[in-house]
Amino acid sequence: MALGDQLRANRKRIGLSQGEVATQLNITRQSISKWETGKGYPDLDNLVLLSEIYNVSIDELLKEDERNKNCIVGNSHDAIFMANHKIESKTKKYKEIKRDDSLLLMILAIVSCAIPPLGIIIPLLLYKKITTTDRFPKLLKFVCICCCLLSLYNSLLLANSWIFHYGDSSVEIIE
Repeated sequence: MALGDQLRANRKRIGLSQGEVATQLNITRQSISKWETGKGYPDLDNLVLLSEIYNVSIDELLKEDERNKNCIVGNSHDAIFMANHKIESKTKKYKEIKRDDSLLLMILAIVSCAIPPLGIIIPLLLYKKITTTDRFPKLLKFVCICCCLLSLYNSLLLANSWIFHYGDSSVEIIE
C-alpha cells in the first residue's frame, strides 16, 4: 500500500477521525486529508508522531504491501507483453506500407517516361530519395535508372526532330 493508504488504514484501525489526529499533531485536518489521498506527504517529525499515535513503526508506515508489489510486477509483465505485441503488429503494418510505397514509386517512374523532359527529372529525384533511405528494394533503383535512360533517349529524339533536324536533308530538283 502507498503511504496515504497506510495512514488511513492505521487511523481507522485505532478509531480516530482526521480532526482528532490533526489536533494531536497541531496541524489542520486538511493536511491529514492531503497525506491520506497522496496529494502531500508528512515531514519527518510528523511521521515520527504518527507512528507513535498509530502504535506502528515508521518502517511499517513506509513499507509497501508485498501482495500489491507482486500484483504490480505481474501487471508490468503483462503490459510489457502487450506493448511488444503492439510493436510487432505495427512493424508488420509498416512493412506492408513500405511495399506499397515502392510499388507506387515504381509506377510513377514508369509513367514519367511518357513525358520525356519530366521522365528524366522524376526518376532522378526518386533515385536520390531511394539511395538516401535504405528501405526500398534494389529493383526500384534499377527501374529508375532504366526510366531515366529511356527518357533521355526519347528527349534527344524529340530535340533532334524539333530543333536540330539532324539527318533531315532536303532534295532540290534541278531542271
